[in-house]
Formats: sequence, C-alpha cells, structure tokens
Amino acid sequence: MSLAVLIADDEAPARRKLARFLGDHGDVAIVAEASNGLDTLDLIARTKPALVFLDVNMPDLDGIGVAEALARAETPPAIVFVTAYDAFAVKAFELSALDYLLKPYDRDRFERALARARRAVATPAAPADLAALLAGIRKEERYLRRLLIPNEGRSFFVAAADIVRLEADGNTVGVHAAGGKRYALRATLESLEARLDPEQFARVHRSHVVNIDAIAEIAPWFHGDYQLTLRDGTQLAWSRRYAAKRPDLLP
Repeated sequence: MSLAVLIADDEAPARRKLARFLGDHGDVAIVAEASNGLDTLDLIARTKPALVFLDVNMPDLDGIGVAEALARAETPPAIVFVTAYDAFAVKAFELSALDYLLKPYDRDRFERALARARRAVATPAAPADLAALLAGIRKEERYLRRLLIPNEGRSFFVAAADIVRLEADGNTVGVHAAGGKRYALRATLESLEARLDPEQFARVHRSHVVNIDAIAEIAPWFHGDYQLTLRDGTQLAWSRRYAAKRPDLLP
C-alpha cells in the first residue's frame, strides 16, 4: 500500500526538492502540493494524505497554524515540519508523529525523517497530544537569529543582527541589511515582526520595522510623531501610534 504524501511549501524549489527525494521511493504517492496555509488545509481535507511535509513559514496561515487546525481533526496526518530557522528546529520536538527538517537539509536527514514518519503513520499520536505539543512549541520557540532569503533558485542567510530595517512592499518585504544591501522576501511585515526579538527590533510605522541598534537619533516631530535618523542616514517617521507601544525608547 502506498504512502500518500502532501507537500506544503511556498517556495517552488523547496517543493521540487522534496518531490525529487520522495520520488526515489516507489511506495510513496504525492497526492497534492500547496504553496500557502489555507490551500494546505483545503487539500488535506480533499486528498486525506497520511503524511504532510509542512513548511513553517507560509503566507495566509503559517505551518504552526495549519498544524493547530489539524490537531483538532479526528484523524490528523503525520507531520514533518520543514523550517529555515534553526531557533525553531534546534528544539528537537517530536511525538512519534512529528519531526523537522532544517533547510538546507541533505538526503540522509530527509531519509531519517521519512523513516520516522513511516513509524508515526503506523502508530499515530492522539490529537490531544499533538495539540499539547504544538502549544509547547509556541511557548518555547525563540526569536529568529537569521532569515533565509530565496534568490533565483538558491537561498542564503542574513543574520538578524545585520538587518537594518524591514519595509513592507506590496506582497513582499524589503530587507535592508548592513552594507547597503537590499533583498526581497515573500512574507508579511506582521509575520516577521512577530518572530523578531522586541529587545532588538521595533515597529515604527505600518510599513517599517527597524533594528534599534541602527537608530542614530530620535527627534520629536509633529502631532506627537517622531522622526528617526538611522546610522546609514535614512530618515523615517515614527508614528505616535507605534511610539506609544515603546515608551522605553522615547527620549
């Protein structure tokens, strides 16, 4: 009997890599692929896979949100989380049905995850246990130490400490890094802000999150707003709405 697998990742190269590795197993059938969290839930409901390779960072609904929804199902599939964030993966969470793959993973690590998932399918975890585990992950997860930036089929890391500011730009976020470098990342500003350490980063505008260490000067402006001057000379408005949330930074 074949093992029905669904792949959920917002990056096409990541989906292709998983499909290639899975394709070497004749008893595995890929029943669907999804690029966002909401489609993932819909496809799982329709195709009923036994195993899901689930990216943590996806648009619409992240992988943890998908897993939380699945935990309420009567017979949830086994889940192998796929993540680019070592702060998430270093906590080696597993409860027979769960494992993780840290990008960029190699074939050996993939094979071990698949073998563990096969055992999980044979002895699935109870939904209540899965829900409890996920709640613990939410509580204990640490802040991002680096971002994975996809670029023309390849990916590279930018350390959180090297991020000067993040700027919302339509359906992407502009990552302004040390040395005047700029990258585009498919994500929302809200999702990135939630994963960044508030001791190091502050939301200053609906379109901007800044590294506090990159701020050179804070000056009062009009109507309770402030003007920020960053060390690279960039000037940004700090709206009073967001300034009120960070009184610890106000002059």
